[in-house]
Amino acid sequence: MGRLLFHVLAVLEEATNSDSPIDRALAAHFSNIKGRLTPRDHTRIRDMVWGVVRRYRRLLWWLEVNGQTPQVRKLLLADLVLTHGKNVQDITHFCKGGGGYLKRLTDSEARALSAMDGKRLADETMPEAVTLECPAWAEKGLREVFGDRFAEEVDALREPAPLDIRVNPFKGNRDDLIPRLEKAGCKVEKLDWLPYGLRITDAGRKAHLPFYERGEFEIQDAGSQVLATMVAVEPGQRVIDFCAGAGGKTLALAAEMDNRGQLIAADVHNKRLARAAQRLKRAGVFNAERKVLESERDPWVKKNKGKFDRVLVDAPCSGTGSWRRAPDSKWRRDETDLEELVTLQESILTSAARLVKPGGRLVYATCSLLPVENEDQIARFLRSRPDFKLVPVKDVWDTKMPSPMPETMGDMLRLSPATNDTDGFFAAILERSMD
Repeated sequence: MGRLLFHVLAVLEEATNSDSPIDRALAAHFSNIKGRLTPRDHTRIRDMVWGVVRRYRRLLWWLEVNGQTPQVRKLLLADLVLTHGKNVQDITHFCKGGGGYLKRLTDSEARALSAMDGKRLADETMPEAVTLECPAWAEKGLREVFGDRFAEEVDALREPAPLDIRVNPFKGNRDDLIPRLEKAGCKVEKLDWLPYGLRITDAGRKAHLPFYERGEFEIQDAGSQVLATMVAVEPGQRVIDFCAGAGGKTLALAAEMDNRGQLIAADVHNKRLARAAQRLKRAGVFNAERKVLESERDPWVKKNKGKFDRVLVDAPCSGTGSWRRAPDSKWRRDETDLEELVTLQESILTSAARLVKPGGRLVYATCSLLPVENEDQIARFLRSRPDFKLVPVKDVWDTKMPSPMPETMGDMLRLSPATNDTDGFFAAILERSMD
């Protein structure tokens, strides 16, 4: 294990120093040491890295109560004791120093690890938010929205996310794809409450890759599929996905439009839109075009004022609803980041609203669960734009979805892992008056 720990720490330090996502740091590290480790080693390193990330706040608490500074190395050492049941003697053996091993333990580290020996990771004296791995910057907002359900909802955000897919109707249908996936070795569940949704539940997920590479489906969380359906596009309309990114929702909108009409995938990130181009081609979408914007207030927006039937704004956000997929993201943000995001969201929403034609709709969405990024944004927008009104989500759900709307839903879409078995999503449907 000693040599593996050297690589685990290297990945964690690279991610911390560069503020990079863990997945990216892992990929870069494995690329740099290509051929020096076995696939089993890669798996063990990956699991240990993600383990430290998923247990970060509890490990940090243990360091603090034992007078230790919050260093990545010390988090890893604490995890060896509190999660993996190692003692100081074991860890001393792992930390030989030099030659691909961690540096030797300091006296201070040894004393702190000894104090943790035999203790459980979740201590009864821990604050609730620490036990739940909830960062301080998000706790207030999550308590506000969930109330008595705070613990249940935040706990669900710690669980690994399932693999949901959206079947591409341009390449086949769901009922035909299920037995073919099963024959290939996949275990599949049909998500009956979605028009095209399936969930692959087996551990050996790579069996699905040939189907993905042929464009027969896209990997897309069930909540994201719901959001795309709530845009309620129709064939022949003019539609813009204003923050399209790599095009996941653009693909879903194209399917709903049956490749008819004009669909624009817009974003300020050229590289992400380039990825969207590849996905659109693979899926057989030909009614979509890409538009790179300089900013949310690009002059192109003014030139196309009032020309679109549907405008989807899937705004940049804190990502609290997607912590299951990116648990490291919660530790890369703080209160200042949240304030900046809220300001950016307001600017994007205000600018994108100019594109909506009279009688058209604007759908504002985030993968956040915080009211300041969601309901508060909508309330502020409606005060500034009296020509827009809120359309209750039920009005769209009843016409577009194959199953009744959950009773827990209000006038705006809210999905969460604990309540809906999806990532966390928010959406508000806003319609512009004909005047």
